Amino acid sequence: MSSDISRIYLDNNATTPLDDRVKNSISEALNLWANPSSNNENATKAAEAIAEARNHLARMFNVENDGVVFTSGGTESNNWVIEGAIQTARKLNRNEIPHVITTNIEHPSILEPLKRREEFGEITVTYVSVNPLTGFVTSQSVNDSLTPSTCLITIMLANNETGVLQPVEEICHLIRDKLKEKSPFLHSDVAQAAGKIPIDVKSLGVDAVTVVGHKFYGPRNGALIFSPRGIRIPPMLLGGNQESGWRSGTENTPMIVGLGEAARIYNEGYTNIESVLRQNRDYFEELLVKKNLRNSHVIHFLGSPRLPNTSSVAFLDYPSHGCDLLEKCRTFYASTGAACHKNECSPILKACGIPFAIASKTVRISFGRSTTLAQIDTVVEELEKLCSPLTENDF
Repeated sequence: MSSDISRIYLDNNATTPLDDRVKNSISEALNLWANPSSNNENATKAAEAIAEARNHLARMFNVENDGVVFTSGGTESNNWVIEGAIQTARKLNRNEIPHVITTNIEHPSILEPLKRREEFGEITVTYVSVNPLTGFVTSQSVNDSLTPSTCLITIMLANNETGVLQPVEEICHLIRDKLKEKSPFLHSDVAQAAGKIPIDVKSLGVDAVTVVGHKFYGPRNGALIFSPRGIRIPPMLLGGNQESGWRSGTENTPMIVGLGEAARIYNEGYTNIESVLRQNRDYFEELLVKKNLRNSHVIHFLGSPRLPNTSSVAFLDYPSHGCDLLEKCRTFYASTGAACHKNECSPILKACGIPFAIASKTVRISFGRSTTLAQIDTVVEELEKLCSPLTENDF
């Protein structure tokens, strides 16, 4: 696939481009080179810029400022949650093997650390399966997985491939109502949902959420954001007690400022942002029906609550697999979310119960804030040509 920058970019769930305002804020913050922990005028300016960024993130997720802890990104935040919850469980119950509940569609930065600890015999894990008809887990299935040694429940808010929203709020309130103060640590990776839909940490009922900047037009860093409830896990990185002792390491001031600017931009226009994304997705899916693709495509989990920008579509009439389809495309970029091989398909779609014949032909279209309806017309026109049975001899 060529690197033609004129192509329409429809892979925003993988990463989003830096907003120009974010880019400018990072550039200006490069002048804030002083160590924020030092005691001089330049250091104070850097510390103030970090405090302002923290305020923007706190407002975006409806938490107190001290609930925002900046990290290097989602992988660090998710690993910290897992390690911290296990440490706490061991301290409280030294004779029990900690138990974790998650889903079978989580990001690898959740699944891989859990699997490694499981292989070493350090923990036991219940991987709750999503309902193949809806694409989400049920609160009852999570509740049924509870054991006396459950120390962590971690469930993503939105899946990056299907776009399906998980009932995190319902699950958290069910668990809290049942276990009261003995509730395990409740966590949600909201990386895919942040910047697309409003997220209120208080309403979700979680103890913490993982946030990633490059999913909403910010830089490639992130944060672990704690609920005002006050329950926290021990720090994973120890050292100079930065971030009020919660995450040691000299702060990356320019990237933190950029993340704060991305949050500020979202805070100012979140209603319009969600509306634009939903308009793009709905227009795309309606156009597929209007064209000759009416009976030759399947939109996964069309009836389930989904991210407003995500459409997971299988093009059944295409003579090969989804990766091959994308390689043939000349007008736009998208992804399958899986290794590009004709004998492979997305493990997420497989976990969702989608048959191989359909999953292997699936493409994920993820729209951005700047996507236009005219661009969508262009995309669907090319898909119509590529998926027409009349073009089979061309492959």
